[in-house]
Amino acid sequence: MPRKNRFLLSVMILSAGFLFVLTSCSLFGSKKEEKLPPGKTVTVEGMETIKGVNPSEPEPPPPKKPSPQTPSARREALSNPASTAPRTSSSPSSSPSSGPSSGSSFSFLQVNLKRKVAILDFENNTSYKDEKIGEAVAKRLSDKLEATQRVVTLDKSVVSERLSRQGFKFENLSDPSVIKQAHQALGIQAVALGTVTDIGILSSKASETSDEEVTVATAKVEIRLIDASTGNLLKTFVGRNPIFGTRETGEYSRGKAVLRAIELSLDDILEGFLRQLDLLDWTTTIAKVEGEDIYLNAGKLSGIRIGDTLEVFEPGKEILHPISHLSLGWTTGNLKGAVRVTNLFGIDAAVGRIVQGAGLSSNDVVKSTMR
Repeated sequence: MPRKNRFLLSVMILSAGFLFVLTSCSLFGSKKEEKLPPGKTVTVEGMETIKGVNPSEPEPPPPKKPSPQTPSARREALSNPASTAPRTSSSPSSSPSSGPSSGSSFSFLQVNLKRKVAILDFENNTSYKDEKIGEAVAKRLSDKLEATQRVVTLDKSVVSERLSRQGFKFENLSDPSVIKQAHQALGIQAVALGTVTDIGILSSKASETSDEEVTVATAKVEIRLIDASTGNLLKTFVGRNPIFGTRETGEYSRGKAVLRAIELSLDDILEGFLRQLDLLDWTTTIAKVEGEDIYLNAGKLSGIRIGDTLEVFEPGKEILHPISHLSLGWTTGNLKGAVRVTNLFGIDAAVGRIVQGAGLSSNDVVKSTMR
């Protein structure tokens, strides 16, 4: 073949190859992605594709603020508590004329009901017999408990007068049988008594050139907490003071240092004493039934408020250990009904009306509906 023909044939082959490459790029090259509207269906090269968008979640509505109850609404809730309060298994029936059952409850808002405690004078087992240390310790303990707003301490004269009506002496309140009588007559939950076992005093001159006296003191105090419903000892607490906190100078420094030592010793006991006291169920008793009026052995001082609703039970049964004959406690008697407080009077007493149940009587046990 002539050289000229071979050259033309090569050019034609190369041209055909170049055209083939250009055609392939145009057919198989990348396509720009088409943006599809949400939910539309398109067909690409025989394959059906659906492009969709998840709907946006609606924003939750703002929480509704509870509207404050008006006095009339609150009275309505109290007059018909079963419509608003949660149902419990221990509440009387909703019909005032029917006996108690387990089908309803009360709109009783628990307040800080206070334990009622009788405090006896402490024994003075120190060498300072002429000082009224036992009375001072009892008074300081009473003041500290009252300051916590969790305890009602009974005046000695009130307890003594009530017990004397039943033929008992206040001095015998450490006797378990007398303690039980105080529990039934006064609604006392506990009795506190104890002993001052040790007082130490160290005095010196403030300096070599001064006649002013400087005194520090130590004290040891024991308190016994007794469950008034059983007469049983719950726990004994022992408190001691750090000596560095009792330094007193000047006139009457000895007495001031001793009182400060007692104060610190009681502070060492107080928190544990209150924790143990809180383990006791809050109860009181019906003092008197007079027509429709139910008089209670607890009132304003104990934390009771007008409008509060309390459950009333028959006195339970005291269970004694068969060997030691110590009281194990009281069973809960049958639920008899409920009383709504209508008035507060006296030092710590209340009067109420029956809202459910019937046949309430003196010495029935009264409890809070919140347990």
